[in-house]
Amino acid sequence: MTMIPLAILRPCSSRFAASLFNQSTTRQFSSTLSRKEQKAAQPQTPATDSIELSAPVAYISESHDPWFNLSYEDWLLRNTPHEQPVLFLYRNFPCVVIGRNQNPWKETTPHHLREVGIPLVRRRSGGGTVFHDMGNTNFSIILPRLLFTRSHGAELVSRAIRERLGIKQCTVNERNDVIIKDGENELKMTYKIIQHRAYHHGTMLISSSLSELGKSLRSNSPNMQTKSILSHRSPVTTLNHYLPSGRNPIHHDEFIQAITAEFNKVYANGVNKKMETREVNSIWIKEPKVWKGVEELKSWEWQFGQTPEFTNLLEGQLSFGSISANLTARHALLISLTFHLEPLHNESTEKTMEKQNFLDSLALSLVGHRYESLEGVEGALDHQWEDEKWRERGNEVISWLRKVM
Repeated sequence: MTMIPLAILRPCSSRFAASLFNQSTTRQFSSTLSRKEQKAAQPQTPATDSIELSAPVAYISESHDPWFNLSYEDWLLRNTPHEQPVLFLYRNFPCVVIGRNQNPWKETTPHHLREVGIPLVRRRSGGGTVFHDMGNTNFSIILPRLLFTRSHGAELVSRAIRERLGIKQCTVNERNDVIIKDGENELKMTYKIIQHRAYHHGTMLISSSLSELGKSLRSNSPNMQTKSILSHRSPVTTLNHYLPSGRNPIHHDEFIQAITAEFNKVYANGVNKKMETREVNSIWIKEPKVWKGVEELKSWEWQFGQTPEFTNLLEGQLSFGSISANLTARHALLISLTFHLEPLHNESTEKTMEKQNFLDSLALSLVGHRYESLEGVEGALDHQWEDEKWRERGNEVISWLRKVM
């Protein structure tokens, strides 16, 4: 088992984390449950009574870099002791995070995200697409694999929101989403299981920009058919939309305090299992596997090349006629592409055929290139199409494809 580097075992000293140890919170932490009550609050599986858990640890990240936080989350999953309950909490700067087996062009519009400066990030766990910003707090609950249930993380979070933040309508639906009782989804839960460990990962919209969320999660590919996992689209809201009368808005610090206190209540047990809270700062982290993970998450091969096979039908009006493109891509590389040209009014059959032959040659030259970026592609083809007229038309088609893909 890899040991946790001493650099990250620094007690939490940040403003919000330090507030966990004020007098009020200390009373919350000391009001532990009885052994029977504590076991009842933990995941109920055949292994619940036989597994003796070690003291829990809460890690609170000061970084807002989504690649670092997701890589560090995966590192915690794989390198903390098997019997140790771990809570990891963090916020990211604005980004769109898709699931391991999702299609980025079906879930969002990547070139729009690039234009507005919002990164697209593919996480290592499954599940659907979510929007992160500084009004959204993310959490992971890491436990022994034999204690894994799909409902436990959602129940723990909803209980903290009801009992510690005062939003009594908060509950869990049959899909194990935390919701407000009027039916509006509040967060999504995703899961990852390895040999000895499993985690629940969730996102909590506290004061996120729902307008930015809506614009960021809009796809411009209505005709795309994909073998990827599709997100379950449903209405979302924020915690602060449901505040009790007279209550001040909830902030990240307060949400962290509520979740950490509830986690402590369920998994700590007096002096022998006192929970530790640790601050995580990316500047301190020297573990090579974390930074290798960051590089992998940022790579084209992971971000886009992980995409399952898909097909798409694109239609447009170009200077030389109406055109449609039927394509198939695997791992975000084009494996087949055909163009169909509608002839211009009163155009001769010979001219239409010449244009179609050009498009057929162009299509063949694009196979094997990356979807959307068409990296390394130029409009010029073989000697038959060296004329400037065909070069311009080739560039026009390629520019159109990059815009509509």
